[in-house]
Amino acid sequence: MARIFALKRKSTLALRQRKELLLKNLKVHPNLIRASFVERFSKCGKPNCHCHRGGDKHGPFFYLTQCLAVGRINKFLLKGEPQQHQAKAGVDHYRQLQEQLEELSQINSELLRRAESLES
Repeated sequence: MARIFALKRKSTLALRQRKELLLKNLKVHPNLIRASFVERFSKCGKPNCHCHRGGDKHGPFFYLTQCLAVGRINKFLLKGEPQQHQAKAGVDHYRQLQEQLEELSQINSELLRRAESLES
């Protein structure tokens, strides 16, 4: 769900200035990843293990999960801390870019609602 930016009370000049600042600072990080960083705890396959008798589950295990298309999911275990750190950072970079694009889109929509030109 997208964040809703409070734009209706801002002046057109303020919207244009914010748009200019967003465009100036918009950066596509080369290591961004459109995925989810997932932490899981699970039961093992040993029936006598403590995890099956109400004890603590094994983990945490970290996964990177991507929905590629309907019914096509790419999911894999992130084995080491460096790999986990890179995956989490990549997902964070994508979310930051997505938020900047969403704000830019909402500014443009508000300018159109006001019958303003999208051009500077």
